[in-house]
Amino acid sequence: MSSTASGYKVLRRVLLLLLTLLILSACSSAPAPEPSQPPQPTEAPEEGQMITVITPDAKNVDNENAPKYQIQTRLTDFRLLNPSAGIAWGVTKNELRMYMTLDNGKTWANISPATTVQFLSNPVYGKEIFFTDPSNGWIIRSSFGTTETVVLRTTDGGHTWKVSAFPDTNTLSSFYFSSPSHGWLMTSWDASSTKESKALYATQDGGATWALVMQNEQYNPNLPNNTIPLPGVTTGMIFKDGSRGFVTLQTGALPKVYVTKDGGATWAAGSEFLVNESFGGCDRVIAGEPEFFGTDHTSGWLSVGCQKEKEASMTYNGYFTANGGENWKFISFSRPALTGINRHVAPEFLSSQAGWSLEGNLLYKTMNQGQTWTALPASSVLQSKLLEYPEVVKLQFISDDVGWLLIQKEEDRRSILLQTTNGGVSWRVM
Repeated sequence: MSSTASGYKVLRRVLLLLLTLLILSACSSAPAPEPSQPPQPTEAPEEGQMITVITPDAKNVDNENAPKYQIQTRLTDFRLLNPSAGIAWGVTKNELRMYMTLDNGKTWANISPATTVQFLSNPVYGKEIFFTDPSNGWIIRSSFGTTETVVLRTTDGGHTWKVSAFPDTNTLSSFYFSSPSHGWLMTSWDASSTKESKALYATQDGGATWALVMQNEQYNPNLPNNTIPLPGVTTGMIFKDGSRGFVTLQTGALPKVYVTKDGGATWAAGSEFLVNESFGGCDRVIAGEPEFFGTDHTSGWLSVGCQKEKEASMTYNGYFTANGGENWKFISFSRPALTGINRHVAPEFLSSQAGWSLEGNLLYKTMNQGQTWTALPASSVLQSKLLEYPEVVKLQFISDDVGWLLIQKEEDRRSILLQTTNGGVSWRVM
């Protein structure tokens, strides 16, 4: 072996030894790795709470095995459709974002219509949105600018939507479907705090086409007339079937009800709401929307609030019917006047006997048509969430056990949806 080759061999050994020493030195001097830190909490976006959404291809059918993802969204209204199903929605950047759950809020399906149908404001249930069941629903997009009023309708739970034109660009005031095929839509114009012109449209093909069945622009109180009069602002509309319907009006004093028996073509004044001592000192008596219970629509009710401007307070009582709206009986609730930002949240009734009233951060329940009320045990979740989101948007019960509550903090543009499954005793964030 030559001396040169021997030298190269020694040099390689020396270099290998030096490299090994460097690696060992680096390993011994490297600092110990820091323990992993848990994810730091981040402030939730202003849109609202986290919900789990199933992917569109699941079609809201196989929720258990469907792929899922989570989103944060701000909700502005909701509607329970049965004890396990409901819809909730809000508008973000002029796009309506609507979600449906069939499993008590564990998962939601995005049933939003196309983003090309823009909305300038948040739709309200019974005014621009209505569902008869989890499959059949309608959304009215009001006209603005050069766009026309359109009706969106679905028969598959929001998986697909069809669009049809609506022949009126006036303000929407009430919206109701008695079945998947029969519906009515009330519009108004030239409105003030005490009167408005009114027009009523009806559909018999699920909202594909609409026909004018009544308008009161030519109303003359001195002549016989069969329309809903100009005096009074529409507060609610309900149809028991394809023929019989009710419209309630807010007047300067007591509410008024008008009744139709021919699908809305002709109307007659219903029974008068009687004056009583509970209205003494009221600056205004505010009527709620009429609601009938059960499938026969025999019993029903509407809230009536005594508003006092100086005290900025509302005291609620109710009118109940047991004969399909032929007569209404006044029931005093004997509840204290409500003040503060939630004074306009009326009690919620599930039947002619069972009802709930949210007063402050406590929920009260009646089982005898509001004659006596019992405070339910304080819910720590409800009380803590009302501190974060102090404004009550809506309370609805669909059964003796299941109810939803939407609360918000408007200045932060945030909201949260709560659910109870034991009649209001305890609540959870959905």
